Amino acid sequence: MALKTLQFQPGINRDKTNYADQGGWFDGDMIRFRQGYPEKIGGWRVENFAAYEGAARSLFSYVTTDGAVNVGIGTNSKMYVAAGTYIHDITPIRATFVSSATDNCFTTTTSAATTVTVNIDDHLALAGDFVTFSGSAAVGGILAANLNLEFEIQTIVDADNFTITTATSATSGATGGGTGITAVFQLNIGSATTSGGLGFGTGTFGRGTFGSSIVAPVLVFSQLTFQDNFNNDLLFNISGGDIYHWTYNTAYSNRAVELNTITGSKAVPEQVTKIFFAPSGHLLALGCTSFNPATSAAGVSISSISRSTTTATLTASGPHGLSTLDYVTLSGQIPNTYSGNFQVTVTGATTFTYVMTSDPGGSATTVGSYVKATYLGTLDPLLIRWANVDATIGPEPEVWSPTPTNTSGFLSIKSGSEIVTGINTRQETLIWTDESLTSMQFLGNVEVFGIQELSNQVNIMGPNVVTHSNNNVFWMGKDKFYVYSGRIDTLPCTLKQYVFEDISRDKGDTFFAGTNSQFNEIIWFYVSGSSNSVDRYVIYNQQEKIWYYGQLSRTAWIDTGANNFPLATDSGNLYSHENGNDDGQRAPTAPTAITSFIQSADMAVGDGEEFVLTKRVIPDVNFINSDTSSSTGAALTPEVQLTVGVRNFPGAASSTTDAASATLLRDVTTSTATVDEYTNQVFVRARGRQMNFKIASTGVGVQWQLGSPRIDFRTDGRRG
Repeated sequence: MALKTLQFQPGINRDKTNYADQGGWFDGDMIRFRQGYPEKIGGWRVENFAAYEGAARSLFSYVTTDGAVNVGIGTNSKMYVAAGTYIHDITPIRATFVSSATDNCFTTTTSAATTVTVNIDDHLALAGDFVTFSGSAAVGGILAANLNLEFEIQTIVDADNFTITTATSATSGATGGGTGITAVFQLNIGSATTSGGLGFGTGTFGRGTFGSSIVAPVLVFSQLTFQDNFNNDLLFNISGGDIYHWTYNTAYSNRAVELNTITGSKAVPEQVTKIFFAPSGHLLALGCTSFNPATSAAGVSISSISRSTTTATLTASGPHGLSTLDYVTLSGQIPNTYSGNFQVTVTGATTFTYVMTSDPGGSATTVGSYVKATYLGTLDPLLIRWANVDATIGPEPEVWSPTPTNTSGFLSIKSGSEIVTGINTRQETLIWTDESLTSMQFLGNVEVFGIQELSNQVNIMGPNVVTHSNNNVFWMGKDKFYVYSGRIDTLPCTLKQYVFEDISRDKGDTFFAGTNSQFNEIIWFYVSGSSNSVDRYVIYNQQEKIWYYGQLSRTAWIDTGANNFPLATDSGNLYSHENGNDDGQRAPTAPTAITSFIQSADMAVGDGEEFVLTKRVIPDVNFINSDTSSSTGAALTPEVQLTVGVRNFPGAASSTTDAASATLLRDVTTSTATVDEYTNQVFVRARGRQMNFKIASTGVGVQWQLGSPRIDFRTDGRRG
């Protein structure tokens, strides 16, 4: 008899066969490695009292000057800010209908039905959009209190009608609701996932020409959101759409608005792939509409221009047709201070004001002329633009019009067909196209930024598969993993074949990368070949340079920073990870167990000719940090299941008998015993040419780490 210490190479290797990986780990789930030894991962808890709507694809956290921790959550349906356990809806408003457009707009159909048809001409809504009514009166037995709420639109009947579902049923068919109803529509929803399609309407906003016929299959891309903070406020864009600004207040009562509608905004790009701040403080817009200044036809003639210090009041000879925040270009005025490009505030049908750079000292003696200024940009998927940074007041994320006196600007990448994503690292910004990687650096001169192509031989799986840690940038390519540390390198990966041969490549825009700095981990969540949504993860431990994997659905992730734990999203929940030992559900639902296991590759004695009889295992399992009582106070005994399995040939399992039947030769033989912190030894009986070892846990409150177990075995019987 002999006791043999089981020592396994750290990490999981699936790029070798089970037998060829002798001495390593071959399979596992919900485990990690610490100093070379496997252990169960930490648990997670639901942080939000109420669920959010839609599929979350974006997480961003920051701390305000008054100490509030804000977490932005972007879904395909809404935009939220989470603060503590509360989630606040800040989704921008698309349109507001009032007065005659909404008079008596509700129609109940039949008695006891909860479906209500709403008539609003040219509503432009989509099924799944959200609309809020106020000022309604009862109709068809449905009380006003059950109509003056937010609703998700169920079906689109036609361009003028849609349906909602009320909490109570109508008692009769009727049309009504009264006058003075206000209907507020939020932004149209986007797709929750990526899917294929054919024909009109199958493209994503900004990807193709509206109304054009589609003769080949296209992908409907998942709606993505990208975020960054500006002081206490939040900036975000919907990929392919506008940039929005949310103003922080302690009541979280504000909704976000388009950046181009705030005072001082100028030439804000209207279609943007991704925004974020560069280290220099410039707000970047990747893959966006170009800056193309234009002017309308000649404006209405001017009657007079007066001033109160630096505020000019212009009176036109007729209706000017302008709106507040429009720009005008004035020329030919005396004094010249009245001339230039200005943003206006409309004060009447024939009057507006604008602010000059200095006081001209009196009214204009020559009024000159003006025209309305516009910026008619076109979408350029390889264009990079940046907003101004003022030398005195700092970043001006609303100012995008380049002038000789500001630092706004633009440049284009030459390789590829579209920008996919970008990220800051060290003192540079990395930008990926569909076929290249470019470095953009702040120059600080008249050119502001410069770019240098790093490689035109790399690719990236999607916009959110890149993350950074310890001054290194990691990303998932279409067939391998990469790292950038000043140069581009391929990451050696023992799971490369396992991952990339079973992956839904067409859903790469829903994949997500994150960092778990506490454990030196880079994690990618991805969609397997048999799934329509994220269902798996793969982890690279950059300190130990090993890989492991598992099954878990998480749609977005951020590391610790402003928050105490890593945060992740899925199915309406915001989770704090590495928090406890279990799957902590929303109260009052009790936590459920996280099933974890790790299994070794097969081990053989000598050349595998000898049969080996396993009789006893001396376990070495650490249960530190396990829970000894449940959430209800019941006593818990942390334990794991230890399994020894044997087989006779690499391609088949074996039996403990010597029978040579084909059936028995393919049977799996295992011997399992339960191990807790007081277990000295367990007796197992398994016989075969090759042996594997497995540790698993299925109980609530369990946290385990495997050390160096010893196994008692002897050679047994004839040679094969």
